[in-house]
Amino acid sequence: MAKVVKPLTHTQVSQAKTTGMAYNLTDGGGLYLYVSKTGTKSWRIDFTTPITKKRVTMTLGQYPGISLADARVLRSDIKSMLASGHDPRKVKKDDERQQILESNNTFAMLAEEYISRQTHLSPATHKNNRRYAAYLSDSIGDLPITHIKPIDVLDACKVVEAKGYLETALKMKSLAGQVFRYAVQTARAERDVTQDLKGALKQPPTKHYPAITDPKEFGTMLRAIDDYQGLFETRCALKLMPMLFVRAGEMRYARWDEIDLEKKTWTFTPRKTKRKTGISLIVPLPNQAVEILTALSDHKRSEFVFPAIHTTVQPMSENTMNQALKRLGIAGDTHTIHGFRASARTMIVEQLKFDERFVELQLGHRVPDMHGRAYNRAQFLTERKEMLQEWANYLDELRSQTIKEVT
Repeated sequence: MAKVVKPLTHTQVSQAKTTGMAYNLTDGGGLYLYVSKTGTKSWRIDFTTPITKKRVTMTLGQYPGISLADARVLRSDIKSMLASGHDPRKVKKDDERQQILESNNTFAMLAEEYISRQTHLSPATHKNNRRYAAYLSDSIGDLPITHIKPIDVLDACKVVEAKGYLETALKMKSLAGQVFRYAVQTARAERDVTQDLKGALKQPPTKHYPAITDPKEFGTMLRAIDDYQGLFETRCALKLMPMLFVRAGEMRYARWDEIDLEKKTWTFTPRKTKRKTGISLIVPLPNQAVEILTALSDHKRSEFVFPAIHTTVQPMSENTMNQALKRLGIAGDTHTIHGFRASARTMIVEQLKFDERFVELQLGHRVPDMHGRAYNRAQFLTERKEMLQEWANYLDELRSQTIKEVT
């Protein structure tokens, strides 16, 4: 007849004292409280492994961290594992390994790892990405990447959206998507959960940069730029911006090895689309631009055409040109550096009657043909060279108040 084991009581467990020798208090089903010589109490269980059929002992944890009720739940779980043919020791080891893996793969840790690897981005972009990551981490930073659900990301973004920062909320979602895709690529997540959030956040109103498109007013601004009394390099950048109408960041990061004054070209990969396409943009240099760059080359002090004021290893600050416009009395609600792109697009088409496709290609935009395929940025180079030269000539006329009439 099998021996009947009377279950332990809470009082027996709590009042178990040291006797100078180790002993066990049995609860049944292989579970017992082990009391050491020093009085330390721990829960253990004996069982027969399902494969080797060996009798083994497994420590569950110390009392009172694990109570009597907790130990009985663990015993029940172990019995279920054994009934399913699983070795509880292996299951425990796998669980511990998974916990370590998850603790090293939280959203915050992966976000920092991902951002740190984006060495091609500017310091300003890194700073912004870390700011978005910090906002996200307030809600999901400590969560393992595999435990995060779409609603978790959405809730984090909604906190910022509720404060009226719609663009920041969208940037947060975008960064979260980048981190998730990085986790997928490094085998630490199965999918990008932000794909389920398309359209879930409010869209900010379309932002149009202020731009002067009236020829007479534009001519007045050009004359003001010619009279700029600040740094010579800044004045040159200001004079080239309306003529070449590239993005401000592209002008700031221009390098001398990208410019061929003999062939009259500036060839570079737009920073905004570098990761997406990697396709270079060729900017034909009109005679007036070549003249400015030739004069500037006599003052060359860096690989950058427009280096920062106090260092040669960084480009001009992103605020330098806009601040220069303000010094000339051109307010930000009237015209901005980025506004030169809108000005050129409008005036070249309306005043000079050039094909809109040529302007869009020169702006670095995607321009589809009749079949929906995008033109290559090297196409229509002859036409664009003619367009930029005529545009530069037209700007000279605006400076002298002789506005060209095109019929």
